[in-house]
Amino acid sequence: MITEHRNPLRKQYITTRPTPAYPCLTAEEDRELDIAVQRIIHVEITTRRMYKEMKKYINAIKQVDSTDQALTSNLVQSGLVHVNDNLRILMEEFHSITTQIGKTVEEAVIFYQKSFLEPLKKLREHFAYIRDALNKREDLVSTWKTAHTNFKKYNDRREKKASDHVKLNKEKIAEEQAGKELKAYHAHLLTELPIFLEKRLEYMKPTLHAFIATQLEYYGNSTRLFTQLMPEKNESGSPNSSMSEEDYQREIDTNFKRIKELTIVKHC
Repeated sequence: MITEHRNPLRKQYITTRPTPAYPCLTAEEDRELDIAVQRIIHVEITTRRMYKEMKKYINAIKQVDSTDQALTSNLVQSGLVHVNDNLRILMEEFHSITTQIGKTVEEAVIFYQKSFLEPLKKLREHFAYIRDALNKREDLVSTWKTAHTNFKKYNDRREKKASDHVKLNKEKIAEEQAGKELKAYHAHLLTELPIFLEKRLEYMKPTLHAFIATQLEYYGNSTRLFTQLMPEKNESGSPNSSMSEEDYQREIDTNFKRIKELTIVKHC
């Protein structure tokens, strides 16, 4: 594999598409490498975007959790809820649940960091080595082009002196050597880059699976906790055995209507 050393913490994008090197390399060889590089560029952009969006997502759920706990804490401490024992108990249970969900959020954030952010950060570091490898190829292309130009300059002369033949032979050897090195390294990249791409995609699968599992645990636990606040329902879905589904829905609609008729709601 490619082992060029570079500080992996520096932010780098693979933006350089390989320069064609005809006639040392065929158009098909150049095109094959260009396609491989474009695929890697796409994977790198996607990886960086996923890393950035996950950090934003973590900050968002932490902010929502903080707001939820602050809201329920204020409600519990409000004198209004203490006028009615049932309302007070409901708000205390509500606050207890948001506190428990806060612990779930803390656990989820740890899992997001360990199973998503850290693996993606390690994945990002490898793209710096790929860029170094492509830069090395560009240097080899430049060396070959210089040697090829010099060789053509002496080879195209109609009248050649003895010194020109010596220089021509020297430039021919230089061009052949440069071309040999370029072809070998180009072939090396054509072998290594698809392998790198395949392994990186395989590397991302467990990361995505871990994310989905964490989401399932987080939202599943939150749903289970909030369900505890709902009144017990019979098989028909109504809160008690003496109330039908229609009456239950009618009561909900009535409550919403009362809320909408409140002065504070009308003035919003």
